[in-house]
Amino acid sequence: MASEPTPDPAAAGGEEWRDLDLGPQSYRPESYDDFLRTARNRIQDVRTSECELRLVDRRGRPLAGEPVRIEQLGHAFPFGDQVWPLDAMHRHGEWETDRARAWRRRFAEVFNASTNLCYWTERPRNDASKTEEAQGEPRLENFAATVEWSLATGLTPKGHPLFWSIPKCVPDWVHRYDPATRMRFAEVRVRNLVARFRGRVRIWDAVNEPLWEATLGNLERRQWPHLEPIESIAAMVADVLRWCREEDPDALYLINDYGMEQDQGRHLQGNDGSTVTAASQRRRFAALIRRLGELGQAPDAIGLQSHTGWMDHPRQWAVYDEFSSTGLPVHVTEFWAQTRELEQSGRYSEEAVNDLVTEYAANYLTTAFAHPGVEGFFFWGFMEKAIRWGERSGHEPRRLFHRIRSLLREEWRTRLESRTDDQGVVRFRGFHGRYAVRRLRGPLGIAGRTFDLAKGREGALTIEWPRVEGGGAP
Repeated sequence: MASEPTPDPAAAGGEEWRDLDLGPQSYRPESYDDFLRTARNRIQDVRTSECELRLVDRRGRPLAGEPVRIEQLGHAFPFGDQVWPLDAMHRHGEWETDRARAWRRRFAEVFNASTNLCYWTERPRNDASKTEEAQGEPRLENFAATVEWSLATGLTPKGHPLFWSIPKCVPDWVHRYDPATRMRFAEVRVRNLVARFRGRVRIWDAVNEPLWEATLGNLERRQWPHLEPIESIAAMVADVLRWCREEDPDALYLINDYGMEQDQGRHLQGNDGSTVTAASQRRRFAALIRRLGELGQAPDAIGLQSHTGWMDHPRQWAVYDEFSSTGLPVHVTEFWAQTRELEQSGRYSEEAVNDLVTEYAANYLTTAFAHPGVEGFFFWGFMEKAIRWGERSGHEPRRLFHRIRSLLREEWRTRLESRTDDQGVVRFRGFHGRYAVRRLRGPLGIAGRTFDLAKGREGALTIEWPRVEGGGAP
């Protein structure tokens, strides 16, 4: 047992990232017209592929001249948001209220993935999911509820976070123990979560913010920005990833961090006396990835929280280029556009601020989706910003809601009607994901079969339908 005094998480650090997440004084979307035009063209190259379907009967004979409808059912690329408000409604017994139903319905209208919260604990002032605030009293029912809802709704659930070495999110009771014992408690937590949700939660933010924080044994000496040696971070992260993969080797595990996209003009000095910049943190992240690779425990993807204020879009692209050079894909994990500075500038009405946020968020998302190194995009708080919530179930979607839904559900979706040729073949180009092809006549009426269009798939995909003999339409 350690003799150090127990820190007070309410007074401890852990939200300094807010000082880096500054909004702009203005935003001129028209200045990016040429860049975004190129990005939209790249989306077609990166996110779509040619597809050839061959429709045959059970004897392998082509179904020629068949009118068909082809419709994309789901994206291969995960688009999501965190479900903090839904988690809170479950914790407070409001799951079956009209508001909760409206919230779930609106979420599913836009997204195909969700970030589900499993904090070990959180600051008392934050009404957050706390899975073991009291020793020996794990509470996973809220996390389980949002995960099961996600699965039932056809969403891909992600878990956030498994391991976060930060004073506010390590329970008081853990601080009583020596570093080795703390890690054993963390191991039990991580293993239990991953094992219980194996096969259901397929993406995890496995380690959160290791570049800025002390290791679990150094929490009492934390001085933000706390720069631990890369070797120490790598040893800690490798342990966590090993625990995860021993429990579920098939899930995706991310290292999730912030402050690496751009600087905000504020001079930051690390606990070691060095100057901390976005560029220096990117270099440290690359060094961490290399060392984890040497240890045989590299993550499956890099998580960029994107809490560094509004970005110039070519600069955003360059950051993705740099991280892609590690050989790992990038997930944008916690995107939001801070508006405080715009609101306080006195130059914009509330409606004008909402319009700028809409343009920026759509352009940021477009840039990310166009980059071949990005394989996931998650907002942080979209549902609370994109919808004006009133009493109970009263709500009004803002322009932002409609714009993002239009991108994800219309512009970046494939739907078409066509007719098979004399060989029973129909060809099209579509976004990667799950599809249905439906015959618009025949013995089954409007009948459908499902298939997947994946990047890099070659050759015709044969789909079989029964043919009724004895005349009439097949």
